[in-house]
Amino acid sequence: MSLRVRFALVASLVLVLALSLVGVALDTANQRSAVTGLRDRMESYVYQVLAAIDVSESGSVIAGGDLGDPRLNQPGSGVYVHVHGVDDHWSSPSSLGLRVPELQSMAPGESVFRIPSQNRPYFAFQYGVGWQLESEEVRRFTVSVLIDPGELERQTAAFRRGLWRTLALAGVILLLAQVATIYLAFRPLQAVARDVARVESGDAPALDGAYPAELEPLARNVNRLLATEKANQERYRNALDSLAHSLKTPLAVLRAGLETREQAAAAPLRKAVEEMNRLVTTRLQRAAVSARRTMGRPEPVEPVVRRIIASLEKVHSRKMIQAEVIIDADAMFCGEERDLMELMGNLLDNAFKYGARRVRLTARSIPCEGGRPGLAVRVEDDGPGIDPVQWPLLLERGVRGDERVDGHGLGLAIVLELVTAYGGSVDIGHSELGGAKISVDLPGT
Repeated sequence: MSLRVRFALVASLVLVLALSLVGVALDTANQRSAVTGLRDRMESYVYQVLAAIDVSESGSVIAGGDLGDPRLNQPGSGVYVHVHGVDDHWSSPSSLGLRVPELQSMAPGESVFRIPSQNRPYFAFQYGVGWQLESEEVRRFTVSVLIDPGELERQTAAFRRGLWRTLALAGVILLLAQVATIYLAFRPLQAVARDVARVESGDAPALDGAYPAELEPLARNVNRLLATEKANQERYRNALDSLAHSLKTPLAVLRAGLETREQAAAAPLRKAVEEMNRLVTTRLQRAAVSARRTMGRPEPVEPVVRRIIASLEKVHSRKMIQAEVIIDADAMFCGEERDLMELMGNLLDNAFKYGARRVRLTARSIPCEGGRPGLAVRVEDDGPGIDPVQWPLLLERGVRGDERVDGHGLGLAIVLELVTAYGGSVDIGHSELGGAKISVDLPGT
């Protein structure tokens, strides 16, 4: 995955976890706060009821005042008060039809708060009081307040819905802000990637964009590397040209000196000089391959192949060879044009030499994710073919498949050296046309 996707996934995961923890923490705090507030409200009901009742000398509870909360007078309201003593008890009008659970007595001044359970489906608050009569006798009573938990559940459910809606909205806003931040943060990297692609395709000589301070060292070092590579290539080519020029004169002197000698005596030396001249030329060309630039404009394959075939058809006009060319429109050679010409020239020259009437060349692009595509080339003929035993031998320098055909046996060896320099491979096999098939695969970069 790209850095942008990785960063977005990690940041989104952290955002979801953080908002979830915040939501759970707020919901728990609200639940505790609601229970605490309910307890305080239930305790206030105790004082309201104590202010509204009286106790007779016989110990009977008399309710004569305002209970303070209309729900205490409304049956089934969910708020219930029960006062019980040793000889008498009293329940608020809201308890009408309610089966009051068994309640324990409390000592004066003691209080207890209980949450709902399986045996007691109500919030309960009990408070013990001692009521002194005119006869100075003290009667003990327990005031019990019961509240239906549905009230608290509705309150917390409403808070929970509002909380998660708010957190969801905050999450969307933070997610949009995160996307914008990632876009702005990675935009310079996209610019660098585009500029590197332009350099790689040969459309630009160097990275010339305006980059943030963090990326400036990278751009500067890449440009320095490109400049060094170009300078080394120029120096290497100049050295090769100088070497070739230096060797031409001694070889010309040797050739001229051999002309003055007797024909029979000079023949072996002349052949050695020609072989030396050919070897020097070949080695200089091969050495030049290693000096190719790693980043350059890709060369289209089809125009080069067409030019080579046009030349070979003239050279081998007597054979009337029919050349079939099948090349993908996007087939490109990521390298020097002279290397492409030498590669195709050697492959097609062998096919024209050994083919009888037909030669077929196919070339297709090899996709390379995140880089420049490779190239697959197949050259086939309808000649006599090649014995499988000879396949590995033909890739050696100086070995020919048919001694009756003119040549030095260097074509496939040169192809192998060239393809190896580009990190590719060469294979020999049988063609559907009846002759040989040479397969070249150049990987993407």
